[in-house]
Amino acid sequence: MRLQPVRRPRRGATVVESAVVLVVFLFFLFALFEYCRFLMILHTANNAARDAARYAVVNRDKPATFNTADYTDGGGRVYPSVVNYAKDRMGPTKNQLDGFAVSVYPCDPAGLAESPPVVRYKPKTADDLPDPVDPSKPVWNSAPFPNRIAVTITGTYRPAVPTGVKLSWLDLRIFPDSVPINITAVMGSEG
Repeated sequence: MRLQPVRRPRRGATVVESAVVLVVFLFFLFALFEYCRFLMILHTANNAARDAARYAVVNRDKPATFNTADYTDGGGRVYPSVVNYAKDRMGPTKNQLDGFAVSVYPCDPAGLAESPPVVRYKPKTADDLPDPVDPSKPVWNSAPFPNRIAVTITGTYRPAVPTGVKLSWLDLRIFPDSVPINITAVMGSEG
């Protein structure tokens, strides 16, 4: 006759083990969701900047204020400004970037000729400082063929859910508290 080992009851051990594993699993799951959300916003901003740059170069014949103000032609057709066009392309994801801004400016050919290329606005004078977000800088449509026009989208991405633990002795973060977004698309000016 074989004796069976006496099993002691494990009251609550399974619940505690499951809770620990579930917390770690959910932490990584939410971090994965947050990273995917970040990539979606980054991809949307890339496409919006590229589409807006293309829109700017094909509408270079519009007035200098067309970068920020809509234009209505003689037939009553309304063309959205380049900034509004970029905002439309961003859709609701623009609300997920703090300090969201769109700027349109002519590129400095000397900056593009550097190695690596530097995208900066084409200065009116040597005293102009490179600030692509400043609307008082050179007119966006002053870049004749073959020069370039750039559209820059800037903002700060902040995760919706905390993806880390920060204690005085432990700093375990999968994703930073904020990520600056600075995306520039450059297109060759037409005609």
